[in-house]
Amino acid sequence: MVKITAIKEALKALFKPATTKYPHGPPSHVPPGLRGLPQFSDENCIGCGACVVCCSANAISMKDEGDTRTLSIFYPRCVFCGRCEDICPEDGISLTEQFELATTDKKNAEVTIVFKLVRCSQCGDVISTRKHLDKIKERIMTNVDATVKEEVVRDLPKYETLCGECRRKLSYELNTHTQKYYARRWES
Repeated sequence: MVKITAIKEALKALFKPATTKYPHGPPSHVPPGLRGLPQFSDENCIGCGACVVCCSANAISMKDEGDTRTLSIFYPRCVFCGRCEDICPEDGISLTEQFELATTDKKNAEVTIVFKLVRCSQCGDVISTRKHLDKIKERIMTNVDATVKEEVVRDLPKYETLCGECRRKLSYELNTHTQKYYARRWES
């Protein structure tokens, strides 16, 4: 029985190539769910850098220069593990079904996305990207307790341009310290 199967395969190979025409044609079969090249989503990515922190292959990098943050994926270093896609809070990066890495130009081996940075108005340190802060503000406004929402809306402009350290230092001076919310609950 084994000999008959081997003879059938040998006869097939005489009349038809055993391999596909790849790279001169499409691959024979790309299974669904194949983890291919990671790709940033221009509309969903907020530039938080979570993908940079979790990338064990160091294929994703983040660079803050002046008033811009640049996130880059260097494809030859990527191992297509999918951790970046899993960790992203906004579906800003996803693995595509494209897996062709062959290129003659090194510039094609890297993709970047650029964001506008927000710096602390007191000390000048980087807070985050404008898009990230807008998303945080949106989440705060939808999830804040209704009893303190009006006060949060009033306080937000006071501290949204301050880094964490400056917020802590200036919280009593700006009257944004959370103790005022607790005091109100203790009094009632």
